[in-house]
Amino acid sequence: MHRHRFEAKHHKRLDSAYRRRILPPSTTLKRFGLKREMTVADIGSGSGYFLIPAARIVGKGAVAYAVDASKDMLAVLGKRNPPSNVVLVHTTDGYGFEIESNSVDYVIASAILHENEPVRFLKEIRRIMKPKATLLIIDWRKESLRYGPPIEERLTPAEVKAFLAKSRLKATKAVILNPRYYAIVAKKA
Repeated sequence: MHRHRFEAKHHKRLDSAYRRRILPPSTTLKRFGLKREMTVADIGSGSGYFLIPAARIVGKGAVAYAVDASKDMLAVLGKRNPPSNVVLVHTTDGYGFEIESNSVDYVIASAILHENEPVRFLKEIRRIMKPKATLLIIDWRKESLRYGPPIEERLTPAEVKAFLAKSRLKATKAVILNPRYYAIVAKKA
């Protein structure tokens, strides 16, 4: 199945004033448990909307992986002068992350799950997660809005929870964040 993919040429949309107001990155990450000295991976990091604040939160002594299937997006992120603890990881197919198994404390998957085959994608995320790691999924509400992916590609929280279960991950919290996004927190089952 062909899925809509966000194009690098539109990267400025990711950092809009409206998005920062309704989904402030540092506040959101701290709200869902990102802390100093955690190893973090932002899957589908794009231009660094969550990745750069995450790298600052975990601090210079911890690694912050920026994982993206788009070399163009990783180039945009590189031009933003990310903190020195950021490691850029290109994934050619969107599923194989060159990150050691069981090595990441906190994974961010923001507005990306709908772009992939969910179970395959989540199983690769699970592989890199430490046993007590946190996965924060933020995705588009399945409502007709002017922005975002086509509504038929959006996933409901119930659908995401079912995909998590099939991937041996357990949803521990689900929250409507604002008119555009919801969040689901998961752990290894």
